[in-house]
Amino acid sequence: VLFAGGSAGCVLAARLAEDSKVKVLVLEAGYTDDIPTSKMPAVYLLTVDSPTDWQFVTTPQVHAGNRVMKQPRGKALGGTSAMNAMIYHRGPASDFDEWADLGNPGWSYKDVLPYFKKSEGFNDPDLPSSHPRGPQTCRVRKPVYETHDPDYHNTEGPWQVSYHHLFGSSEGFIRANIAEGIPLNKDFNGDSTLGVNRFQTFIQRDAVRSSLARAFLKPKGVVPGGGPRGIIRVVYGANIQRILTQTRKGAKMAYGAEFLDDKNGKRVVAQREVLVCSGAFGSPHLLLASGIGPSPQSSIPHIHALKGVGANLADHLGIGVVFRARDRCHTVQQDLAYRRVLTSLFNYGVRGVGGLTSQIGESANFVRLEDIAPDFVAREKANGTYQERASGPKSPHIEVIFAPFYVRKHGTVMAPDDKMYYTLIALLLNPCSTGTITIQPKKTGKRNNSNSPMTDGLRNNTIPEMETVVNPNYFSDSFDARVMAESVKFMRKLGRRMNEDPEMGGREVFPGEKQVPSDDDKALEKYVRETAETYYHPTSTCRMGPASDPLSVVDSRLNVYGIDRLRVVDASVMPKIPAGHTCSPSVMIAEKAADMIKQDWAEAPSTVPSKL
Repeated sequence: VLFAGGSAGCVLAARLAEDSKVKVLVLEAGYTDDIPTSKMPAVYLLTVDSPTDWQFVTTPQVHAGNRVMKQPRGKALGGTSAMNAMIYHRGPASDFDEWADLGNPGWSYKDVLPYFKKSEGFNDPDLPSSHPRGPQTCRVRKPVYETHDPDYHNTEGPWQVSYHHLFGSSEGFIRANIAEGIPLNKDFNGDSTLGVNRFQTFIQRDAVRSSLARAFLKPKGVVPGGGPRGIIRVVYGANIQRILTQTRKGAKMAYGAEFLDDKNGKRVVAQREVLVCSGAFGSPHLLLASGIGPSPQSSIPHIHALKGVGANLADHLGIGVVFRARDRCHTVQQDLAYRRVLTSLFNYGVRGVGGLTSQIGESANFVRLEDIAPDFVAREKANGTYQERASGPKSPHIEVIFAPFYVRKHGTVMAPDDKMYYTLIALLLNPCSTGTITIQPKKTGKRNNSNSPMTDGLRNNTIPEMETVVNPNYFSDSFDARVMAESVKFMRKLGRRMNEDPEMGGREVFPGEKQVPSDDDKALEKYVRETAETYYHPTSTCRMGPASDPLSVVDSRLNVYGIDRLRVVDASVMPKIPAGHTCSPSVMIAEKAADMIKQDWAEAPSTVPSKL
């Protein structure tokens, strides 16, 4: 039994089902990702606050203006890969070496690189269009920005990775960085992630999002919602209530789950293992709701004490600066304005080109603080307040994403007019602040009146349906706010560079230097605390680590400590958040987990039944 059909879950289900003797049941709370707002790259922000979004919010963030902040997460087959910005970025090699150094053998970069490559189907732009991994659409090539190191890529995997649309303003951003001394990076997923270039994206050759459901769960192997049992069976609308556990000969073990569908409560039994793939919010929620966690929950029998469940929540905050561009600057407004909607739809649907094929955040830089703010670093070190969280000298502190349109509050604040705008968004890649995931009874909603047996042997026990409480504790460490304030100064430098470019322009309109002066650190920190938003990378709430670490939840083979036949396989197990985007590392974790699970089953065939 596998919960749920998110990014990692789709990969894991497909890989385990490669064994014809294995049958995998996927319990997915959402529904299909086969909807236009998911498939068409440029409109992905329309999935926020939609039925495809879990619509989580935080508790009031005391250190971030006391705001209740959105936390978009994918509620569909494919998980957040069905609604995110489709950026294919692995992170620096030293980050994974650090995972191994933290007591997780087998997770160094040398160990995990084969699993990054295994899933990837890189669409090499240098191949002819007749080649199955060559470009399919008639888009305009940008060869200088489409370089890659073939030693770090694979063209045969199911997850398509490609270069697609590039707005002229995205090129202008790259030029401005080079003028500012930031080197052009040949391949963000190659030897180093430092520098500036365009992103590689998980968009198919036909310009459709390559979600993990689309890449790994082929229709012929899936029976959505029921029907005859096949290699992979997906049950949609399955809201998992708890993991079923029991004690045999003194050992605690998982054996199934209870879930609610649109009709009533149901129970499913796993004959091999229970695999939790519900993400950085969902996986700790399920463990806590099942009595596995740091302390007892009222109305929930406490099965096993595990201090780290729901702890260590890390995330990447982003802060934006919006600029008014010149009228001739090539931005989203030029391609996707109302007067060009029909042309854009034709270009997308028939030719596979144009602004609708863009995932919007097309280019970026990855930089270190000593390169962009040496005075700040020197001052912090002199004061004894500097915190080096990067894993090594090739690991960045800050990422600046270029968005060729007006972006505020997850795209919900619209531009004031039909002029050209672009936005620079700085992400804090090594946050010092960490938070928690906890649960509480829903104030309204269904109750689980299932007659399924509890671990303690009780029957007819009424268990309230629980809701997730997200408290990232943003800016609880003030160093994070100071670093992000410096990133605003750096973005303004880039804005001035772009203003010198006749094709770009760059007059800041939000927040505005008069309102938030660069020489006023307190005003900058206030702006950061009151304006920064999540950029969708929560991790580490079921942290992988050695048994000697009191906050570790799973071991290096992703087994939950103290509970047999139970693993967690998703971004929640990351020992530390990577200095990059988290979708690709989540897929790598699932690829590696599938091999470890197969190995473990093969080593103990006499004790493992033939079905899952």
